[in-house]
Amino acid sequence: MLQWATVLAVCPSLHELIHHDADDEHHDCAVTMLLAGQLDQPAIDPIVITKPALVPVPLDQTYESRSFGSFFLSCRLLEHAPPLGN
Repeated sequence: MLQWATVLAVCPSLHELIHHDADDEHHDCAVTMLLAGQLDQPAIDPIVITKPALVPVPLDQTYESRSFGSFFLSCRLLEHAPPLGN
């Protein structure tokens, strides 16, 4: 958007095609702000989160733990070397 505003700022005839009231002194858009040098200020206030959101986690549930064997040992992926090229 900044590039488009810059193109319209250097080409006033193109700016007038987009905005028919571009010659009016009360016309405000990104192009007039760019030409006035007012693009330093942000358009909105920054969003500041003061305290984190708390997510309730039920702690009254019990879970059984299970032991599983290694996937790589069950598949024997590393058992053989690569085939010899003939």
